[in-house]
Amino acid sequence: MEESRTQNTIKNVKTGAIVQLVNRIMSFIVRTVFIRMLNTEYLGVNGLFTNILTILSFAELGIGTAIIFNMYKPVAENDKEKIKSLMQLYKKTYRIIGFTVFILGLCVIPFMNLIIKETPDIKENIVFIYILFLTNTAASYFFTYKKSIIAAYQKQSIINNIDSVFYLCSSILQIVFLVLTRNYIIYLLILILSTILENIILANKADRMYPFLKEKDTKKLKKEETNNIFSNVKSLIVYKFGSVIMNGTDNILISSLINVETVGLCSNYVLIITAVKSVLSSALNGVTASVGNLNVVGEPKQKENVFYQITFVNYLVYSFCAIAFIVLLNPFIKIWLGDNYVLSLSVSVSLAVSFFVEGLRNPGYTYRTTLGLFEKGRITPYIGAITNIIFSVALCKLLGVAGIFIATVIAQLVSYSWIDPYLIHKYEFKTSVKKYYKKYLLYFAVFSISTIISIFLSSMVSGSLIMVLILDALIACVIPNTANIIFFRKTDEYIELKRKIVEPFFIKNKKIALLYRRKNG
Repeated sequence: MEESRTQNTIKNVKTGAIVQLVNRIMSFIVRTVFIRMLNTEYLGVNGLFTNILTILSFAELGIGTAIIFNMYKPVAENDKEKIKSLMQLYKKTYRIIGFTVFILGLCVIPFMNLIIKETPDIKENIVFIYILFLTNTAASYFFTYKKSIIAAYQKQSIINNIDSVFYLCSSILQIVFLVLTRNYIIYLLILILSTILENIILANKADRMYPFLKEKDTKKLKKEETNNIFSNVKSLIVYKFGSVIMNGTDNILISSLINVETVGLCSNYVLIITAVKSVLSSALNGVTASVGNLNVVGEPKQKENVFYQITFVNYLVYSFCAIAFIVLLNPFIKIWLGDNYVLSLSVSVSLAVSFFVEGLRNPGYTYRTTLGLFEKGRITPYIGAITNIIFSVALCKLLGVAGIFIATVIAQLVSYSWIDPYLIHKYEFKTSVKKYYKKYLLYFAVFSISTIISIFLSSMVSGSLIMVLILDALIACVIPNTANIIFFRKTDEYIELKRKIVEPFFIKNKKIALLYRRKNG
């Protein structure tokens, strides 16, 4: 089981990272064409409506996670009857969610003037555009539940591959029609068609992979099992709603407190950060099913060791990327779009720190959900959501756009960043969480030191835009990695990571292995 779990994890991580990399490159190309063919107002509308529908879709957040969690045990035991029963329940539930999201979305229309401070300069009807966004979101729920069984069987790579094909095809079509027609409506219709077709094909793929799903003699779950599932769902909805408020309302706040055009300018920065986040999240999703499997069959000490290892890897990756964003975003935007699309350094810093804090808490959330600790810490979402809204309004007046992103950082730090680790240590590891908090503070301190040094060195760089970008990239590569080696080279996590990744690489490459042995005795 251990070997199979490791192999599946590696495969899922590899395909997830590659697929998301290709998808983000295509999204970058589409965005470039979008900006050339349309104006910044369209970008703002795009980002704003995406945020609104993220909030409206919060009901699904609990269902999706609960589906995967409840699949782990029957999949590990190959209990096909239980899987069939679960899938039947999820099918009905997702249909209800699809209709609910659409109806709730329609209820937002009368309040559109409150959400959009200034009417955007676009020729299409703003309400019609919103309805297209809403249709795309609601339609996705009618087949997407089938993806859960593929993920639960640790075959996320299949979902990644199909997603990549559809994203590539829809991106090419969007580019072609934007260039030929400059029509935003056609752009959205292509998105809707792609979403529906992809979910239908994934559903058929799941039926072919697991033909027992098509059997008619499906038993209903016992009432207590159904109640338990929906109890978890309720807890997850509340829990993740706070996360949605923290991360899914920035564009709404910018639109209502500043204007839609600023949403468009910020969206270019967010696009790049989201591209990297998608690649990293896809890799983490590839690990999630294996962590879920481990949490079914593993021992507490083993689970704890893996948790700290994953947390350290997340720190290394997210801190490196965050510092790269801080020093590279502005020069890159200048080269890509021009000076008119560049925002202050404070925006880059606040976005990057928010990215880092969110990334560092991902392992805690992954463990919390795969362990089924859904009903613990119910007050956390309220703390995060209220903190975010209050600080967003207050800091926006003081710091502008950057203040809204800083508020998100504060909200995460006072809520999710500490509660998830506390819960998994208390209820699963049965050990003190102080060890985690100490490591967290150390990670944050080293990240802060690396950031300050990187910003200082970057401020001294001058020359052509290309030369500045190259030198800043060198700073982003050298400073955080050097700091991490200095501070963490003697830690258990660093040594274990080196044993699992670095040394096997050297073993496969004989010439490098020889040099490595000479250097390390």
